[in-house]
Amino acid sequence: MQTVRLFSFVVTVAIISGCAHPMAIGPDIAKIVRSGDAQPIRKNVGYYIPPEIREKEVTTPGGGGDKVSYRPYKDIEMAYYKMLGNVFQSATLLPAPNDMDTIGKREISYIFTLDTTTDSSSPSPFTWPPTKFTVNLTSNINDVAGKPVTVISVTGEGQAEFDEFKSDFSLSGKRAAQDAILKTQDKLLGTPELRN
Repeated sequence: MQTVRLFSFVVTVAIISGCAHPMAIGPDIAKIVRSGDAQPIRKNVGYYIPPEIREKEVTTPGGGGDKVSYRPYKDIEMAYYKMLGNVFQSATLLPAPNDMDTIGKREISYIFTLDTTTDSSSPSPFTWPPTKFTVNLTSNINDVAGKPVTVISVTGEGQAEFDEFKSDFSLSGKRAAQDAILKTQDKLLGTPELRN
């Protein structure tokens, strides 16, 4: 009987520690604005995220030995789309990267694909939300023939302390995603080859 109880306890602990707290790192869309006097680029662009990548779930560390899980591509997509609209004349979600019908109709000049990696952590032994978060965001930009034009890579960082995140457990992640999106925006606006 003692052995059965011990086994049940070990299994329960394993199940609990194996769970990840769900969160969403999509930033506040209202904060994705074009700053300063930067002029938009008079080009139309498309972006493509494969469905399986959009739904990809990622698990990273939280506090207290816990983990957090989220879908980084899905979470940041709307903010990324808005950012592209701030930088360029228009942005279009493509159903496929080589959808020449849409590319032609929308007079698209560049096609964006994304790569992102994330990390999180917290020194707290008592609370699970991460206090530090990192979003590495890479925008691969090709012309419509598939020829590489440029690659824009940034690292967004976000922090949140207990008094802040007690009403929003995803706050550090949202801040990191916002930082990455706005850094991407600034780099795009400052890339001369995209204006040719």
